[in-house]
Amino acid sequence: MNSPHAEAIADCIRTRRTVKAYTGEAVPRAQLERWLDLACWAPSHRLTQPWRFAVLDQPAIVRLAEFLRGEPTIAAVPDPAKGAAKLAKLLDRLPALGAMIQVTWMRDANTAIDLEEHAAASAAIQNLLLAAHADGWAGFWSTTAALGQAKTLMWCGLDPTTQGFLGSVWLGRAAQVPPPPPRIALVDRVRWL
Repeated sequence: MNSPHAEAIADCIRTRRTVKAYTGEAVPRAQLERWLDLACWAPSHRLTQPWRFAVLDQPAIVRLAEFLRGEPTIAAVPDPAKGAAKLAKLLDRLPALGAMIQVTWMRDANTAIDLEEHAAASAAIQNLLLAAHADGWAGFWSTTAALGQAKTLMWCGLDPTTQGFLGSVWLGRAAQVPPPPPRIALVDRVRWL
């Protein structure tokens, strides 16, 4: 028989959705600090805790949008033909966010260790998303190219020479929650030995 905690965790995992439409309500700093603390409880090899976060509240998001508008080369990466349209779409969405967190991990010259560090930071993002969802907020793990460019990371106080960009976590109150996506059956994903 499962404990009430186990059922609550299972429900949180199954009901979390990727939300891209937000109401514009600001996420309080205390909420963000709580979620970041929980993110830092993710497992990491050798307890290196390689994740790094740059938190943007709503005024910082406005400043980021101004910065992105002034950097036309950011829109051209990686696909110049689609870059301007993608940047315009991003700039339209940013004002509705309650907060955004840029997530990187500390790179390692050893490729095996670097992969472990990347995986640990990914686990931290999952903790962050689940914590936000459990508190009634929504999130989106974005890998939008403009947000991961070296100039953007440096603007956020991150070092692209020593840190790998894992993504931006968009947070806020959901304006619209999508239905659950279909999942591939367990029998097609698991082999019992």
